[in-house]
Amino acid sequence: MNFDAVYNQNYRLVYILACKIVKDDEVSKDIAQEVFLKLHHFLANGKQVLNLEGWLKRTIYNHCLNYLRDSKKWQHSKLCENTETEPGSDLNMIQDEERRQLRHCLGLLSEKEQVLVSLYSEGMSYKEMTEISGLCFTSVGTTLSRALAKLKKLYYHENK
Repeated sequence: MNFDAVYNQNYRLVYILACKIVKDDEVSKDIAQEVFLKLHHFLANGKQVLNLEGWLKRTIYNHCLNYLRDSKKWQHSKLCENTETEPGSDLNMIQDEERRQLRHCLGLLSEKEQVLVSLYSEGMSYKEMTEISGLCFTSVGTTLSRALAKLKKLYYHENK
């Protein structure tokens, strides 16, 4: 297996998946480099990867989960894109407060729940979430459903 070819063919996938989970460009670049460094060491030690895409997705997921757990950056990540309203407008202030409350509520979920909600918000299918998280297909649906219900309940209580 030619490492340079693997890197060139898969860097975009690794980077994009990391971005979808951690929502930070620079951190995603670092995670992508760590994943490929791990792959390089893995291959240099004579080990084989039978399912490269699966190995990469699982490794990305683990690195992102470690990042979220260690840094608690999730609470500060961008969940929603900036709106086109004028800075300081009432609508913008309301939207900023809603985002802050939602980020706070997301921070109360477990890391796995946070990742699944993030991947779901990016429009990923259950199959893709299964491949990335390593959970079985039915567990993804159940965990995601419970996480969304928990998020809704937390958000509702936050806004009482």
